Amino acid sequence: MSVEFKILDNGIKIINDQINVESASIGVWIGAGSSNEKIDECGIAHMLEHMAFKGTKNRNAEKIAREVEDVGGDINAYTSKEVTAYYLKVLKDNAELGVDILSDIIKNSIFPKEEIERERGVIISEIGQSYDTPDDRVFENFTKTAFKNQPMGRPILGTKETVSCFKQSDLKLFLDSNYTTDNMVVSMSGNLNSGNIFKIVEEKFSEMKNNNIPKKVNSEWTSGFIAEDRDLEQTQLVFGIEGLKNIDIDRFSLRALSIILGGGMSSRLFQEIREKRGLCYSIFSFTQMQNSSGVFGFYAGTSPNDVNYLLEASLFEWKKIAKYISPEELDRAKAQMKSGFIMGQESNSSRSEYFAKNMISFGKIIDTKEVISSIENISINSIYHLCDKLLKSAKPVLSVIGPNAKSFKNLEISSILN
Repeated sequence: MSVEFKILDNGIKIINDQINVESASIGVWIGAGSSNEKIDECGIAHMLEHMAFKGTKNRNAEKIAREVEDVGGDINAYTSKEVTAYYLKVLKDNAELGVDILSDIIKNSIFPKEEIERERGVIISEIGQSYDTPDDRVFENFTKTAFKNQPMGRPILGTKETVSCFKQSDLKLFLDSNYTTDNMVVSMSGNLNSGNIFKIVEEKFSEMKNNNIPKKVNSEWTSGFIAEDRDLEQTQLVFGIEGLKNIDIDRFSLRALSIILGGGMSSRLFQEIREKRGLCYSIFSFTQMQNSSGVFGFYAGTSPNDVNYLLEASLFEWKKIAKYISPEELDRAKAQMKSGFIMGQESNSSRSEYFAKNMISFGKIIDTKEVISSIENISINSIYHLCDKLLKSAKPVLSVIGPNAKSFKNLEISSILN
């Protein structure tokens, strides 16, 4: 196995991860997402991602799909807060076709007006579906409160009002402003000859010009409580505090902490809240790390009659973990982190994404040995130090959806962890 990369004169970074498989995973990752939107652009990054498959100067929407599927491949995309990705998987003999299709989508999308109207309806339906899914909605409300009145806090899908207004010129402007060569990575993983594949990528992407430099988005965490009264069988809640940036030196300790608290059936929250007390079916902790901020928290769904009890018991476990972690818990967390990473490295789709995100976040490739070493170096003391750092000035956020959710309104959020 070997990983090589090259930077084109226009700033685009190319990565080729050579592994002995018959397929090739190829993608274009852009270091821009919904957090780059202005307030009246909420949802435009996601709509742009949808529209990229709706026709180029060289292919209509049907031809894009057919050319990939005619050779047995598949193509997809996603939009997150800080990254947009377009990727496909084909047999290695069809890698050149894959690069050609991706470059065509990035460079030559025309956003046909009739397709915009059609896709507008699809996305508005998607927004409605999200609203009807309370365990999605409770997270959306949480993020809106944690990053109040900021792009990071607005929904990736947008709103019905904003999506209803987007025009062809709006999509082109957002693309020109944010799909710039200096924040673009072409990442490939498969049994591909570097000399040949680098030449092909360079032929397809070198003509792109670096006309704009997107501004880095800084997000500021805000504390608060948000409740939505809904006639549901269960009450959904998300509680969290500010976590870490994605390049923070303590990021591995935070992942271990999250696993110990609520990462699996052996975690403290699962054992105490579900197994011993029978207060819920689903409970887990989570961490999200971004360029300028992050989140550390937990989610649970429970009977409306048990919400107070569940929150109190979960926060008790949260506080306990800052004072005592057993060697067995640490070893288990490290084993889960290592196995998860190593298993991911056995998939060329995961590998191409991993290396692309390395380049976007760190400006370099972090190899397997360095990751494993960082996991091995996590200690109980490093987690205690992290807990002290996170909890000392924590500004909690609580999001609740369900019957009588607003009954929490008198809760003093600022002192909830004291």
